[in-house]
Amino acid sequence: MVKIILTFTALSMALSMVMGHGVHGLEKRATATCSTVYKPVAAGAYPALDCTPFVQDPQVQTWLKLVDFTKTPVYPPSKDGVCPTDLTTIPKDQCWWTCQKCEAPGDITSCPKTGTWGLTYDEILWTLVICTHASRKNSARVHFGPPKFATNNPQVLSTTKQYALSHSSLLDACLPCLDGPSPDSPRLYDNLLAHKQKATLFIVGSRAISFPATLKRAYADGHQIAIHTWSHPSMTSLTNQQIVAELKWTEKAIFDTIGVTPLYWRPPYGDVDNRVRNIATQLGYKTSIWTQDFDTDDWNIPGGTATAQSVVATFQSWLAKIPTMSTGFIVLEHDLFPQEVDVSVNGILPIAYATKNLVMQPIAQCLSDGKPYKEGAGTFQLLPSNNGTTSNSTTGPTVISGSGDKSSNAAVSISVSSGASVLMAVAVMTALC
Repeated sequence: MVKIILTFTALSMALSMVMGHGVHGLEKRATATCSTVYKPVAAGAYPALDCTPFVQDPQVQTWLKLVDFTKTPVYPPSKDGVCPTDLTTIPKDQCWWTCQKCEAPGDITSCPKTGTWGLTYDEILWTLVICTHASRKNSARVHFGPPKFATNNPQVLSTTKQYALSHSSLLDACLPCLDGPSPDSPRLYDNLLAHKQKATLFIVGSRAISFPATLKRAYADGHQIAIHTWSHPSMTSLTNQQIVAELKWTEKAIFDTIGVTPLYWRPPYGDVDNRVRNIATQLGYKTSIWTQDFDTDDWNIPGGTATAQSVVATFQSWLAKIPTMSTGFIVLEHDLFPQEVDVSVNGILPIAYATKNLVMQPIAQCLSDGKPYKEGAGTFQLLPSNNGTTSNSTTGPTVISGSGDKSSNAAVSISVSSGASVLMAVAVMTALC
């Protein structure tokens, strides 16, 4: 058996800097530990964590009957959500958000009212797999994200060895590491609670069953709980049946943990097209993304290609745009790494709390939806229309007094990493890795 103990932040920074990963690399699960051999899920159990569930399972077969696939548009699955070199090869009616910047009529990308920030966190998953091999006693192969990110880079291997406190040269083994909710998520929740602030939390199914106490705490605090898939894949890369399995297993995991069925979902990386939307809609879900180009870039802080100062500056630049916007906004932000939570609780949130007339709300609140779950309101409380979860109407360095000019139609959303969480002027934050 191989036991590998890593210093999370230090290693993640080294890997990010060496390998130059964007959001797809940082938040993507490792696929090396996912079996290709189908085994039925036992009664009362769940699929393998962080792996796309098998569609042969009897439970999935039952869920498939909920969708009329003859009504689902036919587009070939993408290659891990990556856009083709020639974008003109994508059918215009595919409305692929990632590559065509296309928003469908039902997409939630902003809050209707000006000066409103839809606050959201993405509870995203991050998996690191270290493989040691008997043939290379003093080396390790690092799998960071999907197989194409696997590396034998000497600098990465050196970093890995530095933090591997023990290993075996006798066995070949792969250990998935650091794929849980961020230990700093409760710190973010504490901050929100202290300011009586609620947010929308997009939950990865694998994290829901791995860290039920964290999810129960978030729900008890009155945050809106939403779906962020089972294993955090690029949804356009999946088959129709896999899409159903990813969504429904997550729904079940959340229901089994807190007793409610979310009606809102967010595609990982915002990777959605009309095929994926159709299936999600038939299952009863509302597709929630974020405002185009409202990415705080906070996920690049651990890798050293962004700083807390640059993230805060980006947020402040959005606040300056509010007077020209005809809607609120949703921002992408994360809370997987300590640095991401730090910039939220010490940088972005204090500015937001102090900004006059900025209203911060969960998505359901900004849409005046008092029933974000199939069962109804749950612990979510819909406040009067003129009373945001937090309305900073007294003092603050920034004053929002927009004219409602319809020349701008932006919205902001902040997402947190799977195990991670996020913020936004309607900011959507998500946090369970």
